[in-house]
Amino acid sequence: MNMFKASRFLAMVAIVATFWACDQKDDASPDQNAVIGKWKLEDISGGFIGSGYDADWNYLELKADLTYRRLQNDTLRYQGTYAIQERDGKTFIDFKSSATPSNAPFEDQDKEAVLEKDKFILSDPCCDLYQYEFSKAKN
Repeated sequence: MNMFKASRFLAMVAIVATFWACDQKDDASPDQNAVIGKWKLEDISGGFIGSGYDADWNYLELKADLTYRRLQNDTLRYQGTYAIQERDGKTFIDFKSSATPSNAPFEDQDKEAVLEKDKFILSDPCCDLYQYEFSKAKN
């Protein structure tokens, strides 16, 4: 009987370990080198009714000198600085607009950053819960 209980216990541990391992993301949190470049805005979701908002920009460019630009095609709309921070095992990017304030909620709060293969996702951790989905731009 003890052998049966031990076998059952080991089987349960194996099942739990399998599910836990499958739940872990293979992609590492983005660091500065991984996010540097030009990203095409594909979608904005979230907000009060969940449909996002119409952006007046379609590219986000992150530079190695910790500056960013939001562009409408090749026209500069907004710019500023950014900082990457790790908190509670998650990566956040804090965007600070330059002297010209933005009318969009993009810089309102730091964003959780996730890099999944060729997608870059920035999500508000609270309030309006906007989520910005980008693809790597072809230059």
